[in-house]
Amino acid sequence: MSGAKTNLNVIKKISVAELRPGMVISGYVCDWGGDPAHWGRKTIEKQAEIEKIRINGIEEVYIDTSMGIDVASAPTLLAVQAEAAQEIKKIGLWDKKQQATAESKHKSLQDELANARKVTDQARKVVAGVLTDVRLGKQVEIEPVRAAVERMTESAFTNPGAILSLSLIKRKDEYTFMHSVNVGVFLMSFCQSMGMDREQIIQAGIGGMLHDIGKMKVPTEILNSPNKLTDAEFNIMKSHPLYSEEILHETEGISELSVQVAGQHHERFNGSGYPRKLEGKDIALFGQMAAIVDVYDAITSDRSYHKGMISHEALEKMYEWCKHHFDLALFQQFVQCVGIYPVGSMVRLENQRVGVVVENHREALLFPVVRLIVDAKKKCAIEPVTVDLLAKRTEQAYRIVDHESPSKWGVDPKKYMPKPELYR
Repeated sequence: MSGAKTNLNVIKKISVAELRPGMVISGYVCDWGGDPAHWGRKTIEKQAEIEKIRINGIEEVYIDTSMGIDVASAPTLLAVQAEAAQEIKKIGLWDKKQQATAESKHKSLQDELANARKVTDQARKVVAGVLTDVRLGKQVEIEPVRAAVERMTESAFTNPGAILSLSLIKRKDEYTFMHSVNVGVFLMSFCQSMGMDREQIIQAGIGGMLHDIGKMKVPTEILNSPNKLTDAEFNIMKSHPLYSEEILHETEGISELSVQVAGQHHERFNGSGYPRKLEGKDIALFGQMAAIVDVYDAITSDRSYHKGMISHEALEKMYEWCKHHFDLALFQQFVQCVGIYPVGSMVRLENQRVGVVVENHREALLFPVVRLIVDAKKKCAIEPVTVDLLAKRTEQAYRIVDHESPSKWGVDPKKYMPKPELYR
């Protein structure tokens, strides 16, 4: 559905209630948590196949009208994408002042980056050790995890953008460990952006770091399978939040807030999630927040069977999923946290200069700091120059007009970040 040759006007979104035999499904409107995407492209031949989709909590799908029956009134993929992009951009117009705390030290992003890299690398080692211990049947020791989270929290208070940028720009580390650290970082940043107190941020970070600890009780042949899981294997995988709860409840010093993060990060607002199929406000606030950050990191990360989305595509997809899976207001708060144009993404300006976003202003999301590197009109590289678009906000030439793909220009965004060696 996202291939370069796809005609976005022949792909349409319909409700499952509109599905009929003879239609060709090209995609499912759902996130990874309950996503039966391993079914792949599918021609509907029997009513029973539609019922299977409905039972799995899917409420909308995409159909390829060039290959099967059409629904004339259904919106095209092009229209859906345009609406999502517009709605995401609207969030940048909100009048939101940057959250300030008494503990903030306001160190520059560049000055804090080295420490942020150090504490996230330490956190990765802690997570690796904890998960290995659980696999071996050992008791979880919470003290090293809390210490790692406290160091990350200190970095976030010093400069929120430094540690967040390291999670936004992916490295080629072992996914399981870095995903746990990233979820912890995103969740802490999310809490901080909402003005929560330090202890809540720490407890959320601990839950994020340990949210997938239950996967250590899933058979390794399923957990590390390079192939798409069968229905039976996926059902086994869905048991891991219960295992996470079980392990954490047996861990001395753990808070209920941290347990909620681990146990509810796959629940979905319409009740289609797992393990308990909780609905709406029955899902704890921190469970809802964990669900958002877990999905964001998963779909923007490269896996053996999946190429990660670039950031703006991920945010637009998640906006679409908000209709069923996430609380919209909470998702909008998350967008405020990571930015309309997240660090590491590429944008094109009105003057046809293309650059990498290297820093965001939380109080002015539409005007990030950009490292300009390409002349799109002449299709050539230029001498890199850093421009703060907030300082140029009255100049039309410096307005962002579109996102750009790094692969289109053959660019590695990491090379243009402050202290690029820290992003490797």
